[in-house]
Amino acid sequence: MVTMYRLVCVGCGAEYPADEVIYNCTKCGHLLAVKYPLDEIHVSKKTWEKRPLSVWRYRELLPVTIPPVTLHEGGTPLYHLTTIGKELGLPHLYAKHEA
Repeated sequence: MVTMYRLVCVGCGAEYPADEVIYNCTKCGHLLAVKYPLDEIHVSKKTWEKRPLSVWRYRELLPVTIPPVTLHEGGTPLYHLTTIGKELGLPHLYAKHEA
């Protein structure tokens, strides 16, 4: 599991420790992005494909260090909105079901 990620401001580049619970940069107010040591993450696509379809499938890329806690969320379908897509001139219009 990834433990060495860090939080980086998208505006000014200020860095914060991963265990700091903040969402905005204290220096400039911009949002923070999670930066991972991608060269240290060793998981294959084959491993991901074997796991159940949920957010925890990609646990190596999540900014958490706890074991998975789940209500089996994730894997909600996309719906092709053909009627409204035709009206808007968007033949490939989809909506994500998040209920």
